[in-house]
Amino acid sequence: MKVDQPTVLLVDDEKSNLKVLSELLKADVNICLAISGQQAIDKCISLNPDLILLDVIMPIMDGFETIKKLKAIKSIADIPVIFITGLNSADKEELGLTLGAVDYIVKPFNSAVVKARVATQLEIVRQRKELQTLSTELTHASKIKSRFLANMSHEIRTPLTAVIGYAESILAGEIAEQEKSNAISIIYNSGQHLLSLVNDILDISKIEADKLDVEFLPIQLFQLIEEIRVLVVEKASQKNVKFSIEYQLPLPTQLITDPTRLKQILINLVNNAVKFTEEGYVKLVVRHKEGLLVFAIKDSGIGICDSDLNKLFVAFSQVGRSITGNRGGTGLGLNISKYLSEKLGGNIKVVSEKGVGSCFTVSIALNEVKNSVWVKNEDDITNTIKSSCDPFKHKTQFNGKVLLAEDDEVLRKLFSIILENFGLAVTSVEDGKKLVEIALIEDFDLIFSDIHMPNMGGIEAMTLIKAAGCNSPFIALTANAMKHEVEHYMKAGFNGHLSKPIQRERFAHIINKYLNINSNNKQFEMPRNEIIALKNEFLDELPQYINKIKKALSEQNWQELQFHAHRLNGSSAVFKLNKITKLAAKLESALEKEEFPKNKHKMNNLLDDLFNCAEEASQKCKTVRNESLM
Repeated sequence: MKVDQPTVLLVDDEKSNLKVLSELLKADVNICLAISGQQAIDKCISLNPDLILLDVIMPIMDGFETIKKLKAIKSIADIPVIFITGLNSADKEELGLTLGAVDYIVKPFNSAVVKARVATQLEIVRQRKELQTLSTELTHASKIKSRFLANMSHEIRTPLTAVIGYAESILAGEIAEQEKSNAISIIYNSGQHLLSLVNDILDISKIEADKLDVEFLPIQLFQLIEEIRVLVVEKASQKNVKFSIEYQLPLPTQLITDPTRLKQILINLVNNAVKFTEEGYVKLVVRHKEGLLVFAIKDSGIGICDSDLNKLFVAFSQVGRSITGNRGGTGLGLNISKYLSEKLGGNIKVVSEKGVGSCFTVSIALNEVKNSVWVKNEDDITNTIKSSCDPFKHKTQFNGKVLLAEDDEVLRKLFSIILENFGLAVTSVEDGKKLVEIALIEDFDLIFSDIHMPNMGGIEAMTLIKAAGCNSPFIALTANAMKHEVEHYMKAGFNGHLSKPIQRERFAHIINKYLNINSNNKQFEMPRNEIIALKNEFLDELPQYINKIKKALSEQNWQELQFHAHRLNGSSAVFKLNKITKLAAKLESALEKEEFPKNKHKMNNLLDDLFNCAEEASQKCKTVRNESLM
């Protein structure tokens, strides 16, 4: 019997008929035979065939009685039945169809007709099975997605509660001065966690569309591992878990890979190990083997049972609640990490024992940098880390003049403060037209420009300035972080790109490429009162943003509407107003796809949500301010 072929049960008390039908069909199907109604029922129960060809006239139990009994048994009731008959009676045919038969084949047999009718019913069976499988998969996927959304809701609400709660308490003057630094750290860390959740969701979407790219660059291996140690060691110590790193030498100081993605993989795995270890240790072991760089993350945690191991790398899935408990998580990290490790030329394997611990082993291709030094002694590791450490983790001062073009007044002030605290002389303008005017009469060492601005956009302004002979490097500032958008800016002539919200270290790295470092360095800390004042100023101006959107909407000026949605998206992102940012980004994306006015109902709902959210944020700011004055 061929497993890839359907099975047909032939039921007839005449052996000659069984032989004829068997010879006719055996090339395309698996054949089973029965010579009585009861034998047919027994074989259906044991074999569950795909189709039954049932003779009507048989002794003891005829075809009509047989089909009645078949349909009464739930496990085999859905098997389609084609009656075989020599009777030429409309009444008998009607009776058979009423009892559940799907077709009739009349004796003497016409080979072509028999084959065609059997093939038709088997195709219907195949399609029905596919639909049943799809239905089961969709039901399963729906349950998984529902669990994922429930987990995601928890994962988002927890840090959001911290952000909103502490921010409101600071604005209301309820946090003591000596506690403000800790409160701001909590807000910052919660914001970073929210950003990582958004990145995970974007990554899984790109993976499903096969559009997640990696960028291979030279990296400092020991610097990257040290950054991971700094991020993890405090979290581990809070749980009384010892975190350590073991280097199995020799190891290269440099290699070529995607630093962002490698760091993402390792942080996810190490954080998971700490999360699921109540006491004991977590160790990161780094070694090389046969053209691969290998990272083993070992822990003395709760371990994973064999039945759960196959779920680990499935998107949206989590192992049993007895393991995850109340530890949270979205069920995306390991799926993303596995995909990324394969993109980097390796894979992920796991060995685990329930109640003992786990070991996740990540490998990536070891693409060496030319003339890279290999560390062979333990004593050389500390010096290597010191020599390769990131100078921008601390405040670095630069020398130079920069020109900044940003149409949003609040962001213009914020970026100016950051750049001035780097020791730079800053000239700022609000649109592309003024950017051109200033750039043509003054020399600047570096120019930062927003892309979407009134009067003249950043690309047009940059093109005019460069055409006039200005060789200053241009850096694009934008809320658009999609790869094709960035490629468009670079092809247009920009030298670099920063996407909002922009962190200080990223500013420092881009500045360092073009300007000299001032040796007189000092620690940078943006004044808290300035941050709060800028956020309040933005919230005060929020109704103006909304009015401009409403005006463009009433005039059906979709280009203007998209422009204001883009501005609101970028500005609200800087101040971590995540709900407004998300709605503004949705509006901008929908307008890019020209969904307005085609999908008017959907767009109106989106706009209503945006207006209500903005009104709520604005009113909350006023209430907090009024209460603080009482």
